[in-house]
Amino acid sequence: MRRDRWCPKAVLAALVVLCVPGLAAASVGRVETVEGSAWRTPEGAERQPLQPGVEIEQKDTLDVDAKSGVKLVLNDGSVLMLSADSQLVITEAEFAGQERKGFVGSLRLGKVWASVKKALSGSQAKFEVKTDRAVAGVRGTTLRVDVAPPAVAGALSPSTVVQVYSGLVRVAARVPPRPGGSPGPVPKPGERVEVPPPREVSVEEWEEIVRELQKDRQIEVGKRVGPVTRVDPKRRDDEFGIFVKRNQGLKKP
Repeated sequence: MRRDRWCPKAVLAALVVLCVPGLAAASVGRVETVEGSAWRTPEGAERQPLQPGVEIEQKDTLDVDAKSGVKLVLNDGSVLMLSADSQLVITEAEFAGQERKGFVGSLRLGKVWASVKKALSGSQAKFEVKTDRAVAGVRGTTLRVDVAPPAVAGALSPSTVVQVYSGLVRVAARVPPRPGGSPGPVPKPGERVEVPPPREVSVEEWEEIVRELQKDRQIEVGKRVGPVTRVDPKRRDDEFGIFVKRNQGLKKP
């Protein structure tokens, strides 16, 4: 009768998978400050309380409770702060040591403030904050993005506001096309024209409008893209703004 024998190579391979950090989910940053209560939900796992020192990973969903706030430091030194009643999903995050290859955070609710480290010279590393209304793409910048809560769960948020405190931000907004769209060909005299029935325009058919914002400028995106204006100091210095100032020392946002 033949006995099953352990294969040394198979055992070694199993140990490598279990023990080598690079083959497991890699940390993309850590929690530095938690005021109040907040939560981390790894992909496919149960949610866990956020505490200072906790590491965050790609695909994590971060939820901040009412009257709370969170400060995160990413591997490249970039800083993110989340307001009360916020939800941020780390949709993409790639780092090589302390060098950022790319980062995308999806802000579903609330407000996020970010101080983004400049990428290495010649690097095309992106850093984006996405909402259901717009995408703010930055290189080395300090900015804030606010998402207004929807009136009904699951609906689009009424608006996204992007404020830029330093650097340059490219905002790509998607809005419904204006009624009528592009004019068609002019009919000939007496020619019968068929008018297509009304239909709902899908989000995929929305128009993309791009704006660039410099220091001390903001833009609001809702059903339409608002004008670029000066930063609203009341919004900047609200309760979340006070949290930001308190957690970045004496520096201004």
